[in-house]
Amino acid sequence: MTFNLETYISRLKACRDYFAKLYSVSDLIDALLFSDLAISKKRLPDKLPKLELSDSMIIEIQDFLSKEIRPGMSELEIQQKVRPAEELDGLLHDYRDYLIEKYGMFAYISKEWVRDLLKFLNGRPTLEIMAGNGFLTAGIRELKKGYPIKATDNFDWQVMNHPLSPVTKVVKMEASAAIEYYLKDIEVVLLAWSPQHSNCDWLILNYLRVNKFFEHGGQLIVIGEKNGATNSKKFWKQAELSAAKNLNKNWSRFDLIEDQVFIVE
Repeated sequence: MTFNLETYISRLKACRDYFAKLYSVSDLIDALLFSDLAISKKRLPDKLPKLELSDSMIIEIQDFLSKEIRPGMSELEIQQKVRPAEELDGLLHDYRDYLIEKYGMFAYISKEWVRDLLKFLNGRPTLEIMAGNGFLTAGIRELKKGYPIKATDNFDWQVMNHPLSPVTKVVKMEASAAIEYYLKDIEVVLLAWSPQHSNCDWLILNYLRVNKFFEHGGQLIVIGEKNGATNSKKFWKQAELSAAKNLNKNWSRFDLIEDQVFIVE
C-alpha cells in the first residue's frame, strides 16, 4: 500500500483490532499508537522497539491466518484475510515518514534518551542548531525546567503541504549565524539529522575548530547516519567522531536507518 498521511493511523488501528489476540503483534502496534499519542500532545514518547515483524511473529500470523482461511473461500475472500498482514508490514516501515510529514520530527527523540542526554550535558549551556520544530530542545525543557539551552533553525525545510508550528521556542536563525552569536556562552552544540544536500555542517565544524571551541573543552553532539541518510560527505570525512556509548544505549534505531549519536571534541 502507498503511504497516506491521512489514513495512516486509522489503518494501523484496524491492524491492531484484527491481530488483537496475537499479543506480540498487538503490543508492537500499541508502541506506535502510544508514541503517536504522546507526540500529538507535545510530550516525549517512549523508546521504540525495532519496527519489524520478527520470525516468531510471522509464524504466529501464519498460524492465525491458517485458521481464518477455510476451504471453499474465493480468491477475493482469501485476499481480504491476508491483506492486514501485508499492510501491517508496510505501515511499520512507514512510521518515520509519518512522523516527518505529520509532525516534522526527523530524529526520534524519546523520554529515555533525553534522560541520558541530560546526564551527559550535566548542566552545561547548550545550543541546538538546525533544530527543526524543536523536539530535542522541547524534550530537554520538559524534563529539566529552565535548562540553559537555545534552539535555532532557518525553517527552510518547511515545504510540506500543511503548516507545522515548533513545539517549543525556536529562534529563526541560520546555523552559522547562531554559532557565531552564541558561541561565547555555550559549551555544547547539538546537531540532529543535518541534511545530506548541504555542506553547512562541515562549515560549522571548521568554524568551531578555527575558534578553538574543542580546545576549550566544547563538544559537538551529532545525531545521524554516518555516510547515509544525513549530513554531508565532507562532514563525515573530516569530523573526528566517537560513538557515545551512554548516549546510544537508549537511542531508538527502529527502522532501516542506522542513525546513532556521535561526539566531536
